Amino acid sequence: MTLLDVTDLSIGFHMPGRDVQVVNRVSFSLQQGETLAIVGESGSGKTQTAFSLIGLLAKNGYASGSVKFEGQELLGLRERGLNKVRSEKIAMIFQDPMTSLNPYIRIGEQLVEVLTLHKGMTRAAAQAESLRMLDAVKLPDARNIANRFPHECSGGMRQRIMIAMALLCRPKLLIADEPTTALDVTVQAQMLELFTSLTAEFGTALIIITHDLGVVAGLADKMLVMYAGRAVETGTVDELFYDPRHPYTLGLLNSTPNVEVRTERLNTITGTPPNLEQLPRGCAFHPRCAFRFETCFVETPELVPFGQGDRRKACHYAKPLVLEENVA
Repeated sequence: MTLLDVTDLSIGFHMPGRDVQVVNRVSFSLQQGETLAIVGESGSGKTQTAFSLIGLLAKNGYASGSVKFEGQELLGLRERGLNKVRSEKIAMIFQDPMTSLNPYIRIGEQLVEVLTLHKGMTRAAAQAESLRMLDAVKLPDARNIANRFPHECSGGMRQRIMIAMALLCRPKLLIADEPTTALDVTVQAQMLELFTSLTAEFGTALIIITHDLGVVAGLADKMLVMYAGRAVETGTVDELFYDPRHPYTLGLLNSTPNVEVRTERLNTITGTPPNLEQLPRGCAFHPRCAFRFETCFVETPELVPFGQGDRRKACHYAKPLVLEENVA
């Protein structure tokens, strides 16, 4: 069953004397229990896409298109309706747990508040459920942690607390924005294992926003690659990892460190992402692309199906991507 169906989502912001479009006609869908990774460099539109799904754009932001959750249109939904969706059906884990937790209130009190406010539980029942959820996210000595303030917990512990808080109301969709940023490699691995076990246990669908393809490989079923506010390639993780068909996807993969290969320098994608207010004509990626040719300078490629299954790409280059010195 399709849980989330996003069609032609566009997002912009009203700025003094001008409007700036940051997401342009992005479409994707998500089934129950499925995990989708949205990847791309900073500024590609990943986080704003997620914010728009639950009505968290800034006051000067606006969105068009369609976002249907269980068949209900979310774009244009009034605040009361959005609050019901956010409290019961969709939860989000923000990038920095330290700024998401109230520094003046103990962890347990913050969890209890969620359940008494949104589920109408008694305080005793909410306390018991909070401790059960802290246990579920593999935090040792949950009762002790519930009595702590956020600053008394490590970064990894705070991230687990945020996951526990997000799961308290048993949402059908969990959105995680860069959940492993600033965590060391060991804690990152623990977090990925935790997400895998929790989505299996609770049947929760997951959207994970990241620039770390190592995270994607170990967690996601499908992948959406974004560049300059557009979707440039979609497909299963295996399809995009083993047979990328957009030069940007290939660049991201080549930029990922490989512990099995000794190298003097890390690979990078040449150049920098474009200014969204001054996008180049044609394909926005062509100034950085080793596969560009005449058409790329004048025509913006559409995201179109190709090959088998549900693969899509927005690229004029039709051949498999094999980097050759004479291609430029």
